[in-house]
Amino acid sequence: MSFLEIRNLSKSFDTTKVINDFSIEIVEATLCCLVGPNGAGKTTTMDLITGRQKPTSGQILFCNDDITGLDEHEIARRGIGRKFQVPAVFRDLTVRQNLEVAYSKSTSPIKNMFRFRSSGFAQKLDEVAALAGLSERLGTEAGILSHGETQWLEIGMVLMQDPRLLLLDEPVAGMTEAEIEKTVQIFKGLKATNTLVVVEHDMAFVREIADVVTVMHMGTLLAHGPIAEIEANARVREVYLGDAEA
Repeated sequence: MSFLEIRNLSKSFDTTKVINDFSIEIVEATLCCLVGPNGAGKTTTMDLITGRQKPTSGQILFCNDDITGLDEHEIARRGIGRKFQVPAVFRDLTVRQNLEVAYSKSTSPIKNMFRFRSSGFAQKLDEVAALAGLSERLGTEAGILSHGETQWLEIGMVLMQDPRLLLLDEPVAGMTEAEIEKTVQIFKGLKATNTLVVVEHDMAFVREIADVVTVMHMGTLLAHGPIAEIEANARVREVYLGDAEA
C-alpha cells in the first residue's frame, strides 16, 4: 500500500506550468530523495503536499485519504511535518524551550504545563534530542548554535510533533563537511523509525542516505528508483548529474 501517492499533479502560475502531470508513490518506512535541476519543481511539490499551495489539477493521497487542497494546518494534523531550507527557531529560547514549544498542542499555558511535566514528554524530549544530536545542548540558547546545530534543532522541533511523514528541504545546505557527516548519521537514525522525503542537491549526501531517488525535470517525473539505477540513467546524466558533477 502506498503511504503517499501523488496522481497526475499539475500546478500553474498564470500561463506558466511549474508542475506538469507529476505522479509518484512513496512507500512507508523509506527515505526518498527528491532531486533535479534548479526550477525542476521540487519545492513546489513539497508546497503542494503540505497545503502551502493548491494544485491546479491532480490528486494527493496520504494513507489512502485524499488531502488534495486541504489547508496547511489540516494536513499537519494528519501527520505531515515539514522542515524548510531556512531554519525557523526561536533564537532567544534554549534548545529545550524550542522543543517544548514545538511539542505544545494547546494554546492554554496551564494545559501545556501539565503536558511538559508528564513522563511521556520527558521521554519524548530525550529521544528527539538524542536523534538530533543535541542532548548536550539542551540548555544552550538557539541564537548561539552553529548553522548545523540550528538545522538539527528544527528537525527536532518537527519530530516533537510526531509526524508520520517528514519533509525536509535541503537540510545540509551551508553545512561544513563535519556537520554533513553528522547529519548523515542523524538521517540514518531517523529513517529507522520515520518515512522521509528530502529535497537535496548534494549528491554525495543523497548516496549516503537514500533508499530511493526521484528525479524531476521541468515539473515532470524523469526517473525513480535506487541510486545506482538513477546514476546509470543516461537521460538523468544528461539533464542533471552531468551538470552537478561538472
